[in-house]
Amino acid sequence: MQAVTLSLADARHPLYERLSELGIPGNKTEQYKNFAIKPLLAKEYAFKEAKQVEPKEGSRVVIENGVVVESPKNVKISFEEDFKADEEHYDALYFMSHVLSKSVIRLEIDADAVVEIEHRISEKERLFAYRLCVTTPPNGRVEIMETFDIKESQNALLLYGVDAEVARDATLRWVRHENAEIDNAVVIGSHRYNVAKQGAIELKTFDFGSGLALHLYKIDLDNYAWTDAQHLLLATKEARRGNVVHINHNQPYAKSVHEARAILKDKATGIFDGKIMVGHEAKYSNAKQNSKAILLGEHAHMYAKPQLEIYTDELEASHGSTIGQLEEETLFYLRSRGVGLDDAKKMLVLAFANTLIETLGEGEAFDKIHADFEAAYYV
Repeated sequence: MQAVTLSLADARHPLYERLSELGIPGNKTEQYKNFAIKPLLAKEYAFKEAKQVEPKEGSRVVIENGVVVESPKNVKISFEEDFKADEEHYDALYFMSHVLSKSVIRLEIDADAVVEIEHRISEKERLFAYRLCVTTPPNGRVEIMETFDIKESQNALLLYGVDAEVARDATLRWVRHENAEIDNAVVIGSHRYNVAKQGAIELKTFDFGSGLALHLYKIDLDNYAWTDAQHLLLATKEARRGNVVHINHNQPYAKSVHEARAILKDKATGIFDGKIMVGHEAKYSNAKQNSKAILLGEHAHMYAKPQLEIYTDELEASHGSTIGQLEEETLFYLRSRGVGLDDAKKMLVLAFANTLIETLGEGEAFDKIHADFEAAYYV
């Protein structure tokens, strides 16, 4: 049993020096200071690198306790030991998960496809670390639905992440749906999406429940590339969860739209730390960012930090943030029409959340996420 320290890492790994430079995150580390990371990493976990085997054919990609056990026909699975990671990533745990994972799980998708990735954790008091690399075909459209089954994973920690390459003129739609309770494994995901010229990444994340989870994204945009990133958070009880997102406009005419909505109940803590950086070369960019949060309990907290970092004058940019409670005037109006207080609150919260849920369009994903949101809200 061992805590998550540099001693766990292999000093021979090419990324070890970068990991050592950043150090293991603590409570004063900018992106983790509202997540209480230090006690999580100080816990002792059993850790053993998972040995990958040939997965059986199935309907989805299933990763069980760090091992790919199932994969569909339209996804080619391989294991890459000399993967070139992004050495400019801002998060130390991005490098920790790479160093602990001697081989990266590469998913190659050669044609337009819809793929589901399911993470299953069923062992307690364990540290799991693995990386996924996803590549898209040029001019193609790939949709990925990422889900988690971690109900039997008390006191476990998952350090994982995605390195995605979106090819020229391609579109990657990534939907992450995570519904977790306080006694489930803690999930920390550190991700990087690289979007080539005229490519696009649609990132939609849905985080519900009382569990502990934080996802950290770095999105790099080439010229005429764009991203539409949306996050919906419903945190209950004593949850601490949210997203840290850095979007980098590296070339001219890049475009980003970044929107986050959060509903906080009980003593929950929500986190939104978003930064859009428009570089010297990224003239004629368009960047929009907005964060909105509703507090449903007097002890609920929302940490919102929208940021624009701009190094060129020729662009369009805006950002904003609001944190508040349900509008009393609207509640009064609904009650004056015979709607009970609880039902009125529910109507307003669902309308607030549905703004993002409905962007999924009709289908299985919409039905599942809508149902899970309502169930989490009533708990």
